[in-house]
Amino acid sequence: MSWIVILSSVGVLVPALFALYFTAKKELLEKELAQHLDYIQIVADDFASDLNVLTSNLEKLNLLINRQLIDANQEDIARFDQRMALSADGAWRNNKAHYDGRIQAGLFLPPDYNLDADARRFYGRMFNIFEAFGIAASSKQSFDNLWFLGHQRSELIYDLIYPDFIYRMKPETDYTGSDWMTLASPERNPQRETKWTSPLFDSVSGTWIVSAVHPLDIKGEWVGTLGQDVHTSMLFRLISSANDKFAGEQHILRDSQGGFLLAGPWQEQLEAETKPFAIDKNESELLLMLSKPSTDSATFMGEVSVQGKSYQAIAVVLQPMQWSYVHLIPTEEILKPLVNTLYYIVLFFVIIVISISALINAAVRRMISRPVERLVERTRLFSIGLKPQPIADWGSYEFTELARALDAMNEDLDRETNRLAFMATHDELTGLPNRSLLDDRLEQVITYSRRRKVKAAVLFLDLDQFKTINDSLGHSVGDKLLQQVAERIAFQMRESDTVARFGGDEFVVLVSDFQCIQDVSNIAEKLLFVIKQPYIIDGYDLRVTSSIGISICPDDSNVAETLIQNADTAMYLSKNMGRNAFQFYTKDIHDNVVRKLQLEDALRKAVEEQQFILYYQPKVNLISKRICGMEALIRWQHPDIGIVSPLEFIPLAEETGLIIEIGEWVIGEAFGQMKQWSETFSWLNDMAINLSARQFQQAGFVSTITKMLKETGVESANIDFEITESMIMNDVKAAIHVLSELKLLGVSISIDDFGTGYSSLSYLKHLPADSLKIDRSFVRDLVNDPDDQAITKSIIALADNLNLSVIAEGIETSEQEEMLTAMGCEYAQGYYYSRPVPAAEMQQLLLRQQNAADEA
Repeated sequence: MSWIVILSSVGVLVPALFALYFTAKKELLEKELAQHLDYIQIVADDFASDLNVLTSNLEKLNLLINRQLIDANQEDIARFDQRMALSADGAWRNNKAHYDGRIQAGLFLPPDYNLDADARRFYGRMFNIFEAFGIAASSKQSFDNLWFLGHQRSELIYDLIYPDFIYRMKPETDYTGSDWMTLASPERNPQRETKWTSPLFDSVSGTWIVSAVHPLDIKGEWVGTLGQDVHTSMLFRLISSANDKFAGEQHILRDSQGGFLLAGPWQEQLEAETKPFAIDKNESELLLMLSKPSTDSATFMGEVSVQGKSYQAIAVVLQPMQWSYVHLIPTEEILKPLVNTLYYIVLFFVIIVISISALINAAVRRMISRPVERLVERTRLFSIGLKPQPIADWGSYEFTELARALDAMNEDLDRETNRLAFMATHDELTGLPNRSLLDDRLEQVITYSRRRKVKAAVLFLDLDQFKTINDSLGHSVGDKLLQQVAERIAFQMRESDTVARFGGDEFVVLVSDFQCIQDVSNIAEKLLFVIKQPYIIDGYDLRVTSSIGISICPDDSNVAETLIQNADTAMYLSKNMGRNAFQFYTKDIHDNVVRKLQLEDALRKAVEEQQFILYYQPKVNLISKRICGMEALIRWQHPDIGIVSPLEFIPLAEETGLIIEIGEWVIGEAFGQMKQWSETFSWLNDMAINLSARQFQQAGFVSTITKMLKETGVESANIDFEITESMIMNDVKAAIHVLSELKLLGVSISIDDFGTGYSSLSYLKHLPADSLKIDRSFVRDLVNDPDDQAITKSIIALADNLNLSVIAEGIETSEQEEMLTAMGCEYAQGYYYSRPVPAAEMQQLLLRQQNAADEA
């Protein structure tokens, strides 16, 4: 109780303390940050002012050179000859005997330089211009040097820091490919204005510098680059003061491409690394702040955490290089005076709180503690199941009401306990037994059946159209429908039977001790009948059917879980039979399930071990009767059971999702084979590859095809993807989009099994397809069936009107070939020409055709 009183007192005083602290903190931060904003703005302005001098210098120098070069004469040639000498390494440099780099410009010309009269006249005049301009410019504090780079690796430089610069340059020194040169080129600088480089390392001087560069154009021709360097150390001194007001201030500086020049607390790491520096990804607050754009005006960016420490951040863009500068001031250093003051205030408050708490505690214990202890004892009796006599008066109105509320709560708790006990074994929505109670009842039924030598049945029911109703009309209607279905099922069963909700729209019925199997059939038929009767729910006239699977105990099993699994399996067979039906579990059903599971495991292993092989069926030009292409067809070579039909494993691959990996393997193999054959048989036009629905709908499918085309090197014009009508009609707009992207790659598109689906002609005209494949079902009886003839003629005419080619499948006789040729069909496939064969046999067919053509 003492602690409660103390905490109550603190609860009053602490908010006031916090309010005082945050008000003072806000005022102190605003004051200090305002001063720093002004300081940072001054630094930025001074920085821009100092560097803009260099920009102005280069523009003036450019004008001076263009004016004075006009008057270049023989005296300039004489000056060049007097001052230059050929060095031992073959390069031209100033004669050391007469050279003083502090007052003269130095010139470096590589050994292979074309030193004609024009060049000597040019550089003879440039000596005078550079020395006069350099001496004038060197009075500025920011002046380091002045240089000119020519296209033939020449450099003229007036450098106060490195007066011996030209003697440091080696014969192979070449700046022409660096930003110092290319940044002034017409391609990178069409406006012909002064540009600033990023920080660059000069291997001659061994220093990091930033340079202002300006194109030197003479009579409209770019002859080279004028420039001035500024050492980065000098720039850092301009923005980073050694006399920061607060300890621990940090500076972050990035160039216009985002590269770090100063990295605050990571400065040593920045200077030690040879690769580009990047801030740790865990510094999310700092990275987010650095991603925000800055302006030329110093701006407060807010509080940011860096290495777990709070900083106040100010940002500004430094001109003229567009560098981003962030100044970080430790928050705790700014607030140190406030924290010291706060310490004494807190100590004063603590003394007051303790004093007040001691006075209040004595009174509270007398008025509250004893009634609370009595209430605690009463609550303990409730918790062990006892019900003490009610007490009319607890000394105060509040405690009396509290005691009555405890009594009422205990009664509510008893009722809720009973409800939860029911809910633990029953479904909340329908009130039927749930899976837990179903398992218990089923164990009882199995025990009773074994003891009395009688049979029992498990009926597994699933509503056929429930998902459609639930999705379209809402869960409220779906829940009411489930309640009514549950009532109808329960009403039809005996009291000794059990009706349980298994989950979702699934129900299980346990029928114990029946006379014969026909009785179970009658129950199933009766349930199918009552369930399919109309339902009126919220004004909707609804109709649903159900599928029922039945397992018998002990015939099918005497294990509860197995009985339900068997009934569930039989129920899925009922759905496959067309729904609104029931099916007893049989050994054949079991064998089919086992076969499917075994085949699924084997298929996964087949994908891992690549047990597949591609067969190829030729595509024949009906006019020339020559092979012009082929279709790639997958076969599964199972190591134990041999060839597995695609009709059996392809649907299973679709269902399990393995079709994605299998499909990619088929495409890669077919691409590679076509690449090989197209190099040998130049007349071979295309390789047809079937796409599955899952492949076609896969995100990134077109990107995968693009990558595989590049990896295999096959010509996209030699590839023909075959898709079915049903794949298109699931989502026509999405299909057209994917097909259009494939067409952009240069591949062809064929509509397979055309005429057997339900495609709309209004969509067909928008599909970016190249050909239609007439399904073999129309070709089989083409010679004798007028209807097939009419359909085939219509498809060919339709394709002709839409500018599509036509391929007929399933050609087995010469009569079919002749009739299709007469109808105008262009291409054909079928056993009449060849069955699907492995690659080796297909290659023999191609070789025979090529040899025959060569002999002819």
